[in-house]
Amino acid sequence: MENISNLFQKILKSKNPEELNDFLIKLSEDPSNEYLNFIDHFINNLEIQILEKIKLNLIFVLGEIGKIVSMDEKYLEFLSETYYTSDRWIRKEIIQAFHKISENTALANKTIELVGYALNDDYIPIKISAQKVLLSLRVLPNKILKNIFHTLNSKESEVINYSSKIFEKHFKDTNQLFTSLKESENFKILKPQGVRTLLLICFKSLINLEALREMILGSDWPDTSKTVYLKEIKTYERILLKNL
Repeated sequence: MENISNLFQKILKSKNPEELNDFLIKLSEDPSNEYLNFIDHFINNLEIQILEKIKLNLIFVLGEIGKIVSMDEKYLEFLSETYYTSDRWIRKEIIQAFHKISENTALANKTIELVGYALNDDYIPIKISAQKVLLSLRVLPNKILKNIFHTLNSKESEVINYSSKIFEKHFKDTNQLFTSLKESENFKILKPQGVRTLLLICFKSLINLEALREMILGSDWPDTSKTVYLKEIKTYERILLKNL
């Protein structure tokens, strides 16, 4: 810590991004909660133009510290505020930082909602990083269900792989799944391919598949939506029967 403190004193008034980034990289090599004082200094005192040039490494350090200690909410708020004004590289680092921080700090619903929002990102590494965060949670807020269902429409195999893990963990029975589909009319989100993927992930037996069919038939869903789901269920049923 003494050497790090001495280094900090040397770069305390520096406006050279390269020097500041080198210092942050040094912090990340052996993270400690004591380094949060340095992070506070950078966040609160650096000129915006300089902060922008060290933001990526600063966020990485926050994530590394978050892996070993509980983090104050102010750091999560900083990450959240930064997310909406940053490029894809920094957005990815922020979502990864949330994942690391969640190991020792319970994420507030507003943070989880931001992670859910990240599922809509066109940049696949951000989407996958967000899925990893959601997979680590014990409970998923209803507000992000729409975005979770939306991932089932993806053609990216890795996205579908993590979607499968999320659904297997958080949607363990047919009643819960159907309730989630009804929530805010989430059933309208899935394209035929998405319905197909949902069935493959969540239904391994004909009994549960029949239960879903009955729930859909008895629902007040629009006929067009019912038709899409019932057609895919019928096709999938034939596949299950063939494999008996």
